Amino acid sequence: MERKLLFPHLFTPITVNGVEIKNRVVFLPHATAYVDQEYSPTEREVYYYEERAKGGAGLIVLPSRVVHPSGVYPGLGIGYHQDDIPKFKKIVDAVHSHGSKIFVQLTHMGNQTKSVETFRPTWAPSAIPDMTVGEIPKEMTIEEIEELIDSFASSAAMLFEAGFDGVEIKVAHDGILGQFISLLKNQRTDRYGGSIENRGRIVVEILSAIRNKIGQVPLGVRLGINRYLPGDYGVDEAIAYAKLFSILADYISTDTGTWESIDMLVPSMNIPQGFLLEDVAKIKKATDKIVIGNGRIIWPATAENALEKGYLDMVGMARALIADPYWANKAEAGKPEEIRGCIGCNQKCMGRLLQNLPISCVQNPTSGHEKKYGEDILYKKTTTPKKIVVIGGGPAGMKAAEIYARRGNKVVLLEKDNDLGGRVRWESRLPGRRGVSGVSRYLIHMLETLDNVDLRLNSEADADTVVKENPDIVIIATGSTLISTNPAFYNTLDALDGKVEGNNILVLDNDASTEGAAITELLVKSGKIVHWVTPAFFNGQNITAPILLDNFKRLAGGENLMLHPMKVLTDFKNGEATLLNLYLGTTEKLSNIDAVVATGIKTPNNELYNKLKGLVPQLYIIGDAAAPRDVASALEDAVGLSKLIKEA
Repeated sequence: MERKLLFPHLFTPITVNGVEIKNRVVFLPHATAYVDQEYSPTEREVYYYEERAKGGAGLIVLPSRVVHPSGVYPGLGIGYHQDDIPKFKKIVDAVHSHGSKIFVQLTHMGNQTKSVETFRPTWAPSAIPDMTVGEIPKEMTIEEIEELIDSFASSAAMLFEAGFDGVEIKVAHDGILGQFISLLKNQRTDRYGGSIENRGRIVVEILSAIRNKIGQVPLGVRLGINRYLPGDYGVDEAIAYAKLFSILADYISTDTGTWESIDMLVPSMNIPQGFLLEDVAKIKKATDKIVIGNGRIIWPATAENALEKGYLDMVGMARALIADPYWANKAEAGKPEEIRGCIGCNQKCMGRLLQNLPISCVQNPTSGHEKKYGEDILYKKTTTPKKIVVIGGGPAGMKAAEIYARRGNKVVLLEKDNDLGGRVRWESRLPGRRGVSGVSRYLIHMLETLDNVDLRLNSEADADTVVKENPDIVIIATGSTLISTNPAFYNTLDALDGKVEGNNILVLDNDASTEGAAITELLVKSGKIVHWVTPAFFNGQNITAPILLDNFKRLAGGENLMLHPMKVLTDFKNGEATLLNLYLGTTEKLSNIDAVVATGIKTPNNELYNKLKGLVPQLYIIGDAAAPRDVASALEDAVGLSKLIKEA
């Protein structure tokens, strides 16, 4: 008897211009910074995309291959070197080996690169810079536009030699084509500016040139449908663009935001899941072509519902499949509760990308490291099961327990409190950080369903307790304790518990992280006057841009918030705080301060580790117990431990 699918629409095949795709799950194109210094494909990309193909994605779109030397950008690949074809073919063959299809996306960075990268003035529709880059570009001549059109077509033809199943051009959050259709970035008065038809002309001409080069193969457009900038286009104009482009394109893949509105390009955990779907439905209604829709889709139920309602034809996800490469397989098996859901923190995906570093994921530290830590490696069954005692049920301890239980070991997890979660419990109470609880949701579910995990809550361990368990391996994950630099100061937990007295509060944000920003927001929203002090160059410096913008928007307009960057507290007496600017050497005095809240300071709980040295066969310490950092580091430590512990 055939098994009934829980999400039947999601796992119905679809054909795009003669190419059948096994399901409606699309791994959207996104920059990874995995290419080499010559912008060429790498082995790392092979493992990365193969993992998502193994995980069941029907279609994978290789991101942002630049078509012309004037548009290169650090971390993005190029699509015009013939010598790279064998390297591309390795990616294509790896994806095909698991029954998935793979398209390639073409772009040119326009005013969003710099001449230091291109060794020539950057090209753009008009001499208007991107505010996040700042360099004034050269307005393209008609001859340069024609050269660019030819480059798109030539790159498409060359890349098809590697075996790609389709091609997509990027008219989206970055890249020169998005700049041409922008109402702000394109101020031309010739046939490539002015009306919707003129602004979109270059896109139509590129589509036509590609079609003439490669014939009837899948050809699509990644289209930004709302730039979320005052004076730029929104959904109404996007509908007109979609109608124009779909005359030649086989599909439209929706996108949103820009670098200048990055909080809507990669929406945070505070933006509703599926927020874009109603606008996607408007694009679908306006065109008779296939629509790949996106918009912070995390769970299969959201995807299935959108398909059932006819909002879209295929479901596009990037971060969701970064967080769990096996998203599709789990959904198809009817086990959505086992999906490791994206929490929308943007810390190691966009956060690292904005530093031109290879991306990864807080929820899934193995992302981008599949050669060493892919699913088949991390959870490979052991042939020599051990008894492993894990002390501490925070993110590090839970992750370690999950890994070693899934490998087939007997795991005892001792947690002193009545609930699992550790630092996740308090961090998810912070304003704007509720989504962090997703880390615990997944791990708690897995630990409760694994029958070889002995989970003991309300069990504070000491050295005798641990030794009596007769363990082969002990993992200390006892976390850290929030402290303040002065006994008279409050800490983060005090603020969360409503213990901070007074109306005029100084927040001493020592690490310029989400902790300090959230405590500031908590106090401001409670009506207190807040002085936000940090030694960093600007408040929130160590928060990735999409999250920081989200935070600032929530704080905007308040007259009870004062910012004091680049400063440290040197003295606090009788309600007077003395601040020193570390770089200018100047001092400032704040009067009538009722209380100081210190954030970003923790001390490791490593006493048990020190007591157990020499008493058990193998002893390890991970997470904040080893060195207080963040949730991402705690999970990384647990994964990295798999290379230190042998035969378990």
